Amino acid sequence: MNPAAELPNGEKFNGPKELARLLRQTKQREFVRCLSEKLLTYALGRGLEYYDKCAVDKIAETVAKHDFRFSAMVLAIVESEPFQKRGAVETP
Repeated sequence: MNPAAELPNGEKFNGPKELARLLRQTKQREFVRCLSEKLLTYALGRGLEYYDKCAVDKIAETVAKHDFRFSAMVLAIVESEPFQKRGAVETP
């Protein structure tokens, strides 16, 4: 199996470590924003709406201030307004 690949923009990498390095160098903020959106969606149990944009912006900003740590992302999501104000889940 050959782990080498090429991104649509022409950048080449060889394996997951090089891909991670490449993403850190060129797309770190975009990656953090996308991951924030996905994790917030999961945490809320619903899709994101236009009014969630401010919360995603704040989460991504907080993560950047904390050296892009995953733990900072989880904490920022839990402390976010949409998560704090989500509806109660009914149990059967």
